[in-house]
Amino acid sequence: MKKFNKEIATEILYYSVWFGLLTGLVEGVLLFVFSRFELLKGQITYLGSGWEVLWVAPIFDLLLFLAAGLFLALIAQFLPQMWAKRLSLFAFSFLLAFSWLGIYLSGRLSPAATLILAAGIGYQLSLSLYEREKRFVPFVKRSAKGFGILTLALLVVIQGGYWIGEQIAVRNLPQAKESAPNVLFIVIDTLRADHLSLHGYDRVTDPNLVRIASGGVMFENAYATSSWTLTAHASLFTGRWPYEHKADGGRDLDDTYPTIAEALTARGYRTGGFIGNFETVPRRWGFARGFLHYEDYYQTLPQLAVSSFYGRFLEYYALHKVFGMEFSIDRLWAPTVNRSALDWIDQDTERPFFAFINYYDVHAPYISPERARFSEFENPGGLVNTDWTTADIYNPKTPEQVQGEIDAYDGGIYYNDQQIQILLDEMEKRGVLENTIVIITSDHGELFGEHGLWEHHNSLYRPVIYVPLIVWQPGSVPQNVRIDTPVSNAAIPATILDMLGEPAQDLFPGPSLAELWRDPSSAARFPDPIAEMAESPWVNPNHLSIKGDMVTVISSDWQYIEHEFNGVELYNLKDDPEQLNNLAVEQPTVLNRLKQYYLDAIAKLGLTWPYEIEK
Repeated sequence: MKKFNKEIATEILYYSVWFGLLTGLVEGVLLFVFSRFELLKGQITYLGSGWEVLWVAPIFDLLLFLAAGLFLALIAQFLPQMWAKRLSLFAFSFLLAFSWLGIYLSGRLSPAATLILAAGIGYQLSLSLYEREKRFVPFVKRSAKGFGILTLALLVVIQGGYWIGEQIAVRNLPQAKESAPNVLFIVIDTLRADHLSLHGYDRVTDPNLVRIASGGVMFENAYATSSWTLTAHASLFTGRWPYEHKADGGRDLDDTYPTIAEALTARGYRTGGFIGNFETVPRRWGFARGFLHYEDYYQTLPQLAVSSFYGRFLEYYALHKVFGMEFSIDRLWAPTVNRSALDWIDQDTERPFFAFINYYDVHAPYISPERARFSEFENPGGLVNTDWTTADIYNPKTPEQVQGEIDAYDGGIYYNDQQIQILLDEMEKRGVLENTIVIITSDHGELFGEHGLWEHHNSLYRPVIYVPLIVWQPGSVPQNVRIDTPVSNAAIPATILDMLGEPAQDLFPGPSLAELWRDPSSAARFPDPIAEMAESPWVNPNHLSIKGDMVTVISSDWQYIEHEFNGVELYNLKDDPEQLNNLAVEQPTVLNRLKQYYLDAIAKLGLTWPYEIEK
């Protein structure tokens, strides 16, 4: 038997460390920079969202290249030394080239073509390095250590910087009012209200929400300000209509208006955000403003594993394409979000906290652990799969498949409902729940073929903007109160400050929702909810939102919708809850009243409909 060649094995492993760290360090910079300029496409679109990628990419690539190096070191025992070295140099040069090329060419050139191009570049590079082997090998041994130190330094500086910054910010907080209550603000992403038994649904998808609502105030006709996450969350944070904050149509949330997190930080609150939907509520789009602690990505080992080019590539082409995995492994489920929030709450029991939680368990693909709870099918859901692509969500579906998607969606609601109760139970064990304001709502709903549309970010029909809204606080909020006045959940920031003893605050436009349970006659002066959506050229081509701006106004009986492409629609919500009969022609007086209401509102900012959102 041939004696094990330790020298060639060691040299190959040195190569693997050097190439892996170099590939990852450059890759991290490319991902970070390209992400800032929105140059990433395809399956890597959301990589590079934070500074963490600068150390995550080299660590992952180091492990990947080491695995390749161990394999090559074994193969080298059966090859002539010259060919072993050339093969190793080519393999590592190819992996380096494919990573760097793939970052820019993803979504622009097919993977096969990128592989061929990388193979050509890798071959030429390996030839050049082999010719300079006597100088290259010592250089590898010297610089590999430096690459390792740089990677470790990036990890310590970036993660330590976050921690130190938060500690300093907490120490510098002003003194909060004595006995100031905590605030827990929960958004269940993609939850349409009419799939809750709380709102008359025939399935009990929400036993815990029903119980929570019985101990507080429930708004039977609450509406989001848009049918997609970014715009709706901008309103939830600022209390402003979309035409004011303009976070839509490719525009982030800027610092024009204060956020509720900023307001509470200024009042001595520790503020923490825990985000399940890290793609659309990330810090890089402006949503972390005012939060001392914000967790949107890089929170779990699966997220770290797919935060590099190769991690995402292997996930998609191996786990998804070959093994049929339905969802991305970096998806954050409610138990992880709960654990992060509770760990953060436990860090300081002296100051009041404002915890914002965004749950993603209901969102497509509908594959929660409870997906089959309400279904006669063994494995419902998964066809409307936005983890990998939105291109095929309009593929023809049988009635059974449609029902399967609905069943799985309802199962996701039940799962999320259970997780909310687990969070509240843990807070009660810690003795903090009793002095906590709890507000639960959603950012938008979902469509299952109604009006020929699937998912959301597609229209402003009632199912995609009709959301739950519950306010609960023992001793301060009346129990088992239902309010049927149409309201917008954009009123939440004003409501929070009102409940903290500042009814006359001027940071957020009112009125506060608290007025409705204190004085039912105040319903007469409440504004009709408005929702808007700017033209979104990147969405599914079957979505109406790809064809122009749209707006809607909802009154107690009517919904007016206007779309640049589809024109005007008017529906009687009580007589026609499925919105099948457009009464725009038959009811001109109602139509003109609601349209003029909107025109008067935007005229205060000098806008007219249709208006252009500045890019």
